[in-house]
Parts: sequence; structure tokens; C-alpha cells
Amino acid sequence: MRAPGELRAAVGLGTAAEGLASGLPPHEMVQGLAWLPAVGLACGAVAGLAANAAGALGPIGAALAAVAALALMGGGWRRGIVPAIALLVEAGALTRVGGTSRTVALLVAPMLARWAIVVQCYGGVPVAGARGVATLVGRARFREFALASVTGLGVALVLLDAVGLAVVLVAALVTIGVRMGAYRWAGGLTTAALDATSALVEASALVLLSLASLVLRTA
Repeated sequence: MRAPGELRAAVGLGTAAEGLASGLPPHEMVQGLAWLPAVGLACGAVAGLAANAAGALGPIGAALAAVAALALMGGGWRRGIVPAIALLVEAGALTRVGGTSRTVALLVAPMLARWAIVVQCYGGVPVAGARGVATLVGRARFREFALASVTGLGVALVLLDAVGLAVVLVAALVTIGVRMGAYRWAGGLTTAALDATSALVEASALVLLSLASLVLRTA
């Protein structure tokens, strides 16, 4: 059956459980891209639970617990210098957000981070001799892009209302920026570029939502 293979691919691509995607045929790997935002949403829910569980340790403890959960679940998306720096930025942003706002931010940011990967795979060009996840770049069809966008953008707008528009716009701009940089310096999208896309979109979303939370509290 097709659906179980797609879901295995999505979980394997979007989390540290990379072994789930091993051995799957290429077409199921591509189809799995459609469900990456849903996987990100689940990862965000786990990070939110971790933050709430560590709430007694204060804002810093809750932020570190959430970031640790995101890092552990992120798997391949968390390798490299850019993802490491992004995690530090995320931790700082999360110390400024609490309660329901923090939970919503943790749901949306990992989801959009994985949506951005689908965007890169839909319209991007892979580097010559691409390996790993980068082999999916350029192979995603409108089906995968549309399903991922319905989940990612729809949930963001429902949870965040008008603020969601700004978060989605920033996520799209960061995604395009990484793509342009990858084209200029590497001649195409690499696995490292996909890692950077995910990390930077997640970090920018959390920073923007933390700023929005501060503005709303002081308004």
C-alpha cells in the first residue's frame, strides 16, 4: 500500500528516525515530502510538552528543554554549523515566550521548517552529484507541494491569524534566500543547504513569534 510507505518516508526524512526511510523506493521518498509539515507539527508538540514539563526550572530551563527536544528529533536537519547556531538563537527566543504563546510557537516553527524543505525540493535544482536528501531536490511534484502547503500554511494561519501571514512570508523569504545563495556558491542545492533552510526557517519563525509576543504583552 502506498500510504504507509509515504508516512515512513516522511518520518524518516523529518526526524532522527532516518532508518525508517531506508530501502524505500525513490517514488515513495518523493511522496513522503507531502507529509513533512505534519511530522514537524508532531515534533513541535513533543517540544512543547518538554518545555511545559521543565516549566518549574524557569524560562531558561523550559527553553533549553524545548530546544533539546527539537535537536534530538531533528536528526539530519540538525547537522552542521548553521543548524547549531540556529539552535542557540532559538533558545534565546524561547526564553522570551511562555505559556500558550510558547506552545503555539513550538508547533508552528518546526512545521514551517519542514515545509521549506518541500519548497526547495519542488522548484529547486540539485547540485551536480547530489547525495542524501538533496537527491529529492527538483523531484517533488505539485501534489507534494500542495499537500505540504495546505498543512503548513493552513495551520500557521489558523493558529496565528494575521501574525501567521508575517511568519509565512519570512519563512518563504528565508527559503528563497538560501536557494539563491546555494546557486551562487555551489551551483545547486546540497544537503547542507537543505539543513540550513530548515534551521534558519525554524529559528526565524521563533524569533518573529517571540517579538510578536513581546509587542502584544506591552501593547
